[in-house]
Amino acid sequence: MTKRAMLCLLLVMTFLSSNTYADAFEFLTYNPPTGWTKQAAQDGTMYRRSVGVGLVYFYPSYASTGSSSADEFSKMWRARVEPTLPGPAPQAKIQRDGDYSVAVGLKRVDTKGTVTTVALVTIVGRGRAIGVLSMAEGDDVLREVTSFLDTLSVNPEAAAAPQSAAGLEVDFDVPKGYTSQRDPAGPVVLKPTSMDRNTPCIYGVSPSRPSSGVLERDARASILEALPGWQLKSESYNASRGIAGAGWPYFWFRTDVQQMSGGTMQYLTAMSLAFPAAAGRVNILWGFGPTQHCTLDDVAFQRLFHSLRPRGWTSDGGKALSQELLGTWRNTEAVGMAQYIFRPTGIYEYGQGTSTTFSTRETRTGSVGDGSFTLRSSELTLTGRRAGRYFVRIYEEFSGGIWLKTMSVLNDSSTPMEVRYLRVKE
Repeated sequence: MTKRAMLCLLLVMTFLSSNTYADAFEFLTYNPPTGWTKQAAQDGTMYRRSVGVGLVYFYPSYASTGSSSADEFSKMWRARVEPTLPGPAPQAKIQRDGDYSVAVGLKRVDTKGTVTTVALVTIVGRGRAIGVLSMAEGDDVLREVTSFLDTLSVNPEAAAAPQSAAGLEVDFDVPKGYTSQRDPAGPVVLKPTSMDRNTPCIYGVSPSRPSSGVLERDARASILEALPGWQLKSESYNASRGIAGAGWPYFWFRTDVQQMSGGTMQYLTAMSLAFPAAAGRVNILWGFGPTQHCTLDDVAFQRLFHSLRPRGWTSDGGKALSQELLGTWRNTEAVGMAQYIFRPTGIYEYGQGTSTTFSTRETRTGSVGDGSFTLRSSELTLTGRRAGRYFVRIYEEFSGGIWLKTMSVLNDSSTPMEVRYLRVKE
């Protein structure tokens, strides 16, 4: 089959179609190649031919406001094809259909008489770009790939649905003071509009991947994911593990990393948070920043954490977190103490006291108040003296070689502040 014939077949695809097809990926529908095996990939979905070299790879969509299909084709070719097939991107053929345009280009590689055809289809419309890459060795496989691509179409209704970081298995809200950037290679990167003490870290959310079955192992394995070429500085680390408001478990891992640059050792603090995706898969939220300012558990992280909504996860309505909340929690500072007691009746008690020493004289003051509380997912609402809305996170924190049960309380105001309390055994 000639290059011209291949392109002609690709360009007769009907994109805006109401036909029913056997499978779908995001807003694309199609009939998969007969007898090919469908596999979940780290970033997307693929089909493989059982015999010979045949591959079709669907890559997640991403925001492309104002970009043309030709521009997105070139960008995607550089990111997806050029690392394994060096050289400039081929000249793409462009076709429009309603709100969508498609760019198609291919390269043919002759290896000792065997021709392998690599083709990339990029579809752009309604603010999204999505790509389908195929590889076929020999004319028989090429005919199967071409027949498959001829069934590819856009489902306008699915495309019109809100897209949030497509290709991920989690939705979230961008924290205040941050902007969101989608890398065509996969992750969503959250960068502060200005690096200061309120926003000292960079965060990111990566596409889900197969899980090892142990969240701690998944978190540790991904700690350098966003920092290729860096290494762990030492075996020292901080960690926490817990249950989110919706009932899903997580493991958080943080350590210092290093890299030699220009004869000088550079240092950063890095962290990774592992939590469930679909069955057998895991989501990763990562972050890094300067060691002297970025703790990776700041207010921005707290807000991002409380906004995480793993797709496919059925919330338990906060039942697990509600049970964890009951009991006594205490915050002890140099000159004072604050304490909450949450009771099964829905009543809480709050106590606060200070101790001041002047010369040999010590003065103590204190106050106690109570009210009712409700917990919906991780949102805690209090009446009475401490009336207000808060966001609660309860976890075990690794400190000094032991695990300490900790409660983080974030107030919901224009000047948010997080206060931590330790569990008091009664």
